[in-house]
Amino acid sequence: MNLCGWVSLVRFISWTVGVFLVLGSVLQAADTSPRPVLRPGSVPPPGYEELIKNLSLTGEAGFAAIEIETGQVLEQHNGNKGFAPASVTKTITALYALDTLGPDFRFETTLRATGTIQNGVLKGDLILVGGGDPHLDTDDLANLAAQLSETGITQITGQFLFDETALPTFNHIVAAQPVHVGYNPAISGLNLNFNRFYFEWKKRGANYAIMLDARGRHINPKSTRATLTILDQQDQVFSYSRSGNREEWSVLRDALGKEGGRWLPTRAPALYTAEVFRELARMKGIDLPAPVRARTPTAGRVIGVHQSDPLSVIVKSMLRFSTNLSAEVLGLMASGERGSLSASAAKMKTWARTRLGLANATFKDHSGLSDRTRVSPVSFARAMAQAEQTFPEFVTLLKPIKSRQFNGNLDKTARAQIAAKTGTLNFVSALGGYQISEGRKIAFAIFVQDFGKRAKVDHAKNDRPRGASDWAKRARRLHHGLLYRWARMEY
Repeated sequence: MNLCGWVSLVRFISWTVGVFLVLGSVLQAADTSPRPVLRPGSVPPPGYEELIKNLSLTGEAGFAAIEIETGQVLEQHNGNKGFAPASVTKTITALYALDTLGPDFRFETTLRATGTIQNGVLKGDLILVGGGDPHLDTDDLANLAAQLSETGITQITGQFLFDETALPTFNHIVAAQPVHVGYNPAISGLNLNFNRFYFEWKKRGANYAIMLDARGRHINPKSTRATLTILDQQDQVFSYSRSGNREEWSVLRDALGKEGGRWLPTRAPALYTAEVFRELARMKGIDLPAPVRARTPTAGRVIGVHQSDPLSVIVKSMLRFSTNLSAEVLGLMASGERGSLSASAAKMKTWARTRLGLANATFKDHSGLSDRTRVSPVSFARAMAQAEQTFPEFVTLLKPIKSRQFNGNLDKTARAQIAAKTGTLNFVSALGGYQISEGRKIAFAIFVQDFGKRAKVDHAKNDRPRGASDWAKRARRLHHGLLYRWARMEY
């Protein structure tokens, strides 16, 4: 069943408000939209030029608000210019996956066996086969180990293989990112814990006790293939290298403090998953040899299976928590592309042009982590308007966003309801989705960017450059200011 068959689902009742804006006093208005009129009884809101000036944003911005019922562009600025949409890209990815794979699609991770079982010995190979599941976690893997135990197997005479061929493997989404950030994960057909392991430290006298594990909700097996060294001096807080099958990390002592913990990415997720499964099997009394990568898709009878939640649940989580791994996995699974993320994203672009009428767009990935993706505000808003007509239940998967006044305070009148996707990179801020106010439904896009400031950042070393946080706050104030304005105007 594709999205067109969702007529039985509840239509959206919590929509989003409006949006935008742009740069400091250097911007000039290029408004070709109808002139708005104040709603009766409303306090006159400032125009978008005044909002921009008061917030002193640098860079450039564009926005578009389109009435869904009529298709009329209510207001726009730089509406046909290409902007980096950041994680707003995930709205297109979500629709692409839901339409291509279906909302009831489930990922499967299986255990397979070759040969026979005699007296607790599998005389053959055991294979852990990934299906690409981006939500597979340690507790799910522990359940597979329990299923293995229920077969009576305690050891095997063959190999313990792991099969990641359901999807192509990539070491990262974007190369120029700090090595330690979990939002730039490796991608594989066999993923675990969003392809991260947990690093925990506690000071013991002059030294630290450290723990590296595959932390789950109920079980925390040790990570056996990653090492971490605490150093007194190095250029960055974290450094990383690979040595064969081992991943070697170091961390600057002065950055640790007394105690703490954080997730660190693995760049060999399939091997990581297999070794965690081996440890979980050991905890069940099952002796497995060191895992070996299967070079081609593997056969064998199924002796254990884990199914993911339905795709609609995964999409809702991806949109609300903006998980980049989920976005890339969904896009790759929908496209069937084996070459590169950009080639897969190009297939998504073709789909979006056909199904959503999205024109003037260039996608480089499915998550929006690349700053080379471009889409215009008017094109995106029109695509969202088309999505509301073609896939009416999609809006229920977006995150409800609270309406705010021009000063940033919550709008307690609740005049407008918003459902949208946010997007943030350093000196890039985006918001796109839907607003309902006084019974009028609007699809909107707001993109703000300062590539002059962004170009000065060494993105491979600095994920929190000076000034980026304050700039993002100003951009968000502009988003909410415009949304608040649109909710009080008639067109």
